[in-house]
Amino acid sequence: MKYYGDYHTHSRYSDGREQVESIAEAARWRGLSEVAVTDHGPRLLVLGVDGLSRYEQLLQEINSLNIPEVRVLAGAEANIIDLEGRLDIPFRLCEKLDVLVCGLHPYTIPGNIRDGWRLFGNNHLRRLGPGWRRKAVNANTRATVAALENNPVDILAHPGLFFEVDILEVARACVREGVLFEINCGHRHPRPEDVETAFKAGVQFVINSDAHYHDTVGELEYGSWLVQSLGIPAERIANCRLGRDERWTGKRKR
Repeated sequence: MKYYGDYHTHSRYSDGREQVESIAEAARWRGLSEVAVTDHGPRLLVLGVDGLSRYEQLLQEINSLNIPEVRVLAGAEANIIDLEGRLDIPFRLCEKLDVLVCGLHPYTIPGNIRDGWRLFGNNHLRRLGPGWRRKAVNANTRATVAALENNPVDILAHPGLFFEVDILEVARACVREGVLFEINCGHRHPRPEDVETAFKAGVQFVINSDAHYHDTVGELEYGSWLVQSLGIPAERIANCRLGRDERWTGKRKR
């Protein structure tokens, strides 16, 4: 399989190590026609952007690029901050971005103390026994599904990586809400059995690098190997070259 876009990368605006131009050049070198820069939202401690104004800077920087072979998209990897699925990227900013990725991450500042305990606290205690684990999975699943239902999310990042979820329930929510289910090559996640569950639920996948360095932009071999080994057809991979209209639209541009 060949791919035309990578829609999950990080620049120096958050925890990446590259300038936006370097990401674009790396995408061109890989033969991609599109790449999205999706820096972490501001509530991710240490690793997130240091203010929402960074996304405005990202938009300006992208507009000033002169790399005609590659379409560079402005995005964000928003953090889910409570059980109601609220994100740390406001809707007014989401409207300006080309790609909205979201996910659960550790070391996120919660929206409130109660949900902080129920969502993040339970995850720290999940190894104490099956009851704690069940509480954590239920909270994680509820928050993730709510985020997909209540926000214009394009891509669900690395489902179940840091916070275990009910994959089937989350996959069904992706189908209902038209959200792409990510296969994350940087973390080699989700697990093959979870990808198979999501496939049977009817999701559309996207294979992304989650690159933080220029040499991993467009490095999608793991995801390509995984879907082929599971017998998932190319038509179910949103960024696979099929001779169709190979151009990102996103929810706000459809």
